[in-house]
Amino acid sequence: MIVQRFVKWCETATSTQRAEGAAILSRALLDGRITAEERPGADAALMLMLDDPSPKVRQAMALELADGRGAPRAVLRALCEDNDSIACIVAGRSPALSDDDLIDLVATGSEALRDAIAARRLVSARVAAALAELAAAATCITLLGNPGAGIASISYRRISERHGDVAALRGALVARDDLPSTVRQTLILRTGQALAELPMLRNLIGGERADRLAFEACERATALLADNVGEAEVPALVEHLRASGQLNVAFLLRTVCTGNIDLFAAALVRLSAMSDRRVRTILADGRQSAFRTLMTAAGLPVASAPLFRCAVAVWRDLAAGRLSVAVEDVPQVVMQRVAGSFTATQGDSGFDEIMRFLHRLAGETSREAARQHARQLAA
Repeated sequence: MIVQRFVKWCETATSTQRAEGAAILSRALLDGRITAEERPGADAALMLMLDDPSPKVRQAMALELADGRGAPRAVLRALCEDNDSIACIVAGRSPALSDDDLIDLVATGSEALRDAIAARRLVSARVAAALAELAAAATCITLLGNPGAGIASISYRRISERHGDVAALRGALVARDDLPSTVRQTLILRTGQALAELPMLRNLIGGERADRLAFEACERATALLADNVGEAEVPALVEHLRASGQLNVAFLLRTVCTGNIDLFAAALVRLSAMSDRRVRTILADGRQSAFRTLMTAAGLPVASAPLFRCAVAVWRDLAAGRLSVAVEDVPQVVMQRVAGSFTATQGDSGFDEIMRFLHRLAGETSREAARQHARQLAA
């Protein structure tokens, strides 16, 4: 009876009246004012409204049905396939849409629809994964800015891989507290690349120097990241650095000289295939022959063993109270002793590059200590 009366009324009603009627019927359905016997007829009436030539009618339905859990799923799906001004209302708000519904809409819908889904109050990891694979950079920024979005590590990586060249997206990624350290390190490289490719910078200081400055900035940023990474993330970061070719002598020297012995040990475990216990025993004992064996197993130059051994010894002495220096001065002391040990032990000109690195590292720590002192004076 409802359907017949409604169809007859629609024949003479204006579009504004039909929109009001659609809103009233939709509200009544969600409020429970329609009995179980009347429900099939009400659902059928709503289905008929989907074919109304006026978008105002369908928009009125969308606005009323979007926040209700009892809305007919077939009606909701049809509204999601309407034009964006209507579809985005339902796709962005309806709790009655399942993850499967939303994933299908991400795959088949417009970018505006994807953006509406990315901004939903809650976005599951499955839906976020679909957006990470298909959505444009602007929609991914919306997703990253949504505190209700559950984003898996692999989705973070895919977003970074697909849109890491977009500065605003890099910023949105970095702002996420749950961003994996491996993705943060990738962003460091992408940011460094973007910096080195700035035409103004290359014209000002030359391409070679711009590349070098960007490389050094990435080195320092990666070291800072490694210093602050949680224990649970260390193995993944080490593997990421190894797979990307960044787990080299220079990085390991920076790591051990700045006191990140845990990361240094984890890196040697991964490179050497020795057990964690064995590697830490070698570092604790400090025996020269064992260090040489460890360096060989890790695929590092044997001649670098005295460098690492000296740096570990300085931190071991500090921990045991045999060395008395201010904490902020420890890295500089390490650099000086390592550089001295290297000069005394090695005469091979092939290691000039490492010497230059050590001197640069010592200079960096000196400047940082001076900056820290200046900040303390200004406070």
